[in-house]
Amino acid sequence: MRAPSILFVCMHNACRSQIAEALCRSKAPSSWALSSAGLRPSEGVDPKAARILEEHGLRIREAKPKGFDSLGGREWDCVVEVGCPPAKGLVPAREIRHWNIADPLDGPMELYVELYAKLEKQVAELIVEFRKTTGH
Repeated sequence: MRAPSILFVCMHNACRSQIAEALCRSKAPSSWALSSAGLRPSEGVDPKAARILEEHGLRIREAKPKGFDSLGGREWDCVVEVGCPPAKGLVPAREIRHWNIADPLDGPMELYVELYAKLEKQVAELIVEFRKTTGH
C-alpha cells in the first residue's frame, strides 16, 4: 500500500495551512506526500505564524503562499480545509475534512499559541488515524 497524501488548505496559505503542514511534516513519516495551499493565496507568509513555528523548532517550508495551480493536478487522499470555505471540486481528493479553526488575523501572539496547540492536536490525531488505515 502506498504512503498517504494530505493537503492542508486555508484561505490564504499564509498561516493555518502552513502551520498544519509544518506540524505534519515534523511528525509523519517522510514517505508521506504533504503540502498546503490557499483558496486565494496572499503575497506573503504571516510573520507570526513563522514565529510560532520557530519557537517550536519548526519552519514554514516555502516562503511564498501557493494556490492549487502549484499542485500539479495530483489526487490527494485527504484534503483538510482548515477553517475555510469548501475546497470541494477545486482539487481532486478521495476525502475532504473540515477543521473549524479560526484565523488569528494578525491578532495578539496568544491567538497564535492557541492556534498552534489546536493544530498540533488535530494533526497528531490525523497521523494516528492514517497510520492505522494505511499501515504507514
